[in-house]
Amino acid sequence: GTRMRTCCCGALGSCLVVLAVVIGGLAVWIGSKGGIEPIAFRRFLWLNKEIKRMTGGKDRPRFFCRDDFPLVFDFEDHIAEIQSELEYVMNNVKTPQFDEVVPGQGVLNKDRAWSVFQFRVYNQDFEFNMKLCPVTAGIISKYPEISYAMFSVLHGPKIIPPHKGLYSGVLRVHVPLKIPHDCNNDGVRCFIKVMNETRTWEEGTSLVFDDSLVHQVKMDSHEERVVLFLDVRRPLPLWADILNRLFLWYSRYIPVVQDVTEKARAYTEG
Repeated sequence: GTRMRTCCCGALGSCLVVLAVVIGGLAVWIGSKGGIEPIAFRRFLWLNKEIKRMTGGKDRPRFFCRDDFPLVFDFEDHIAEIQSELEYVMNNVKTPQFDEVVPGQGVLNKDRAWSVFQFRVYNQDFEFNMKLCPVTAGIISKYPEISYAMFSVLHGPKIIPPHKGLYSGVLRVHVPLKIPHDCNNDGVRCFIKVMNETRTWEEGTSLVFDDSLVHQVKMDSHEERVVLFLDVRRPLPLWADILNRLFLWYSRYIPVVQDVTEKARAYTEG
């Protein structure tokens, strides 16, 4: 009993030390006007590496069972209303190309065929967009574990080349809203491929995958493919979950978020 208490106290003490270091790094980050300070960036790299290690390393799952993520059913149950709001946006709002509002995305959108309408970016809500889509925004607002949300529109034909997300503390969700009729789910003309596994989209049936692994998209159609694109906090062991929650909450203070907000607002409000 004494040995167990000692081990538990030691583990708790180690977690508190790590927690203090990460919070300190994040505080330095937030206080920085010029970007991410080296200490915070090193903590980010360490946490990202640890999450990858504990979830299977290079062999971690590519796709996940949507039954394990109940929030997706909330969106699926309201698919008709969300599609109606999407139609309103596409007919009445000038939506930007992805790389016009988010820096560093140009390499994925050289053909200028990927437009977006953002609701939440790094836990920062875009109220000027959310008010136009009350049903979609209302569901997003119910789930603090959603750190990023947007309508993602591919104007076919479109290829998104192999790439991977920066952070493994979230999983990517696609809620398909509009799928080209000629894609026919054969996995050849239209697909998303994560490492060595391929899936197709089916309207109203969500896909959950690990965006931090190399993935690519092919949409060989002249129609549009639209998904509700979500980043959802990844389930993790307690100590890692606490650190991940802290990091994702503080991510709203990344200097680039303000710039993305103002660019998106300019498109919506004209």
